[in-house]
Amino acid sequence: MINTRVIAAFLFSLSFIPGLTRAQEKTAPDKVRIAIATTSMAFLVPFVGKDRGFYLKHGSEVELIVMRPNIAMAALLGGDIDYAELIGSVIRSAARNLPVRAISTSIKAPFFSIIGQNKYKSVKDLKGAVIGLTSIGGTNHVSTRMTLRQFGLDIDKDVKILAIGEEKLMVDTFKMGRVDAVVVAPPFSVQLKREGFPILAQTADHVVIPFSGLGTTIERIKSNRAQIKRVLKAEIEALRFIQDNAAGTTEVIRKRFNMDEKLARESYDVVVNAFSRDGRVPLDGVDILLQIEKDAKLIPATITPQMVVDPSLVDEALKELGGK
Repeated sequence: MINTRVIAAFLFSLSFIPGLTRAQEKTAPDKVRIAIATTSMAFLVPFVGKDRGFYLKHGSEVELIVMRPNIAMAALLGGDIDYAELIGSVIRSAARNLPVRAISTSIKAPFFSIIGQNKYKSVKDLKGAVIGLTSIGGTNHVSTRMTLRQFGLDIDKDVKILAIGEEKLMVDTFKMGRVDAVVVAPPFSVQLKREGFPILAQTADHVVIPFSGLGTTIERIKSNRAQIKRVLKAEIEALRFIQDNAAGTTEVIRKRFNMDEKLARESYDVVVNAFSRDGRVPLDGVDILLQIEKDAKLIPATITPQMVVDPSLVDEALKELGGK
């Protein structure tokens, strides 16, 4: 004989399943694709954000994808990625009237080192040399241009630039003697210095422009501010972690770059002071970047930092984090 009470209880329990499913869907993390240019310390914030769980904490399942800046911009505009951690390229693209905006910065000045073969003693000696860079048009290229200018060299006339790609590949190419100098960030710069190669200049001594930071499309800013702020909150927490937790950050560096702890800590010490704490984009640094483009007649003279940066999202994210 069928127990009507059991059936009623069963049917009653089924009525809760759709609601449970909806709740699970609401709490499922967003799948987010972020482009980075290379596997280097320039992208320590997204590495910490992913490896220490800050993205997941704020509801984002992040995939970091290595792309050259020009490809990343095309992918961003085409919807193949959601964000580009390439603030220089985003700013230059926005200045050319593409529908993207810079929304945060993680590093206040580029910490590349210009490292030469042993025969070179100064940057001035590089006249006529072949210099390896990650790409043409990115912050690596712009920083090199500005630094060489300080030493009286024109990047377009006095040296030959070879775009190589990943910094590890650049180092291998350099060690094989196929280029005369490379412009690399830690840990690769620290490693090459350890091996006896001379550091000819530090770009941070000559360049003050936003180095790394997040950008996205105007459409995403309009349609999905909540997701953007979740990503920004994770990166702001990653920035604070980098500055407040040397041991934890060193461990991320050690694992990410497969190096010993001493080299990881040396690399951390070189870069830590360059990081922002709040993610805000410094408009004076953006103005410097834009002026380079204006001098080269690549963008209109009327472009201002306010036309390429949307600061409102970081401000909102900071407020929601408690205004800290």
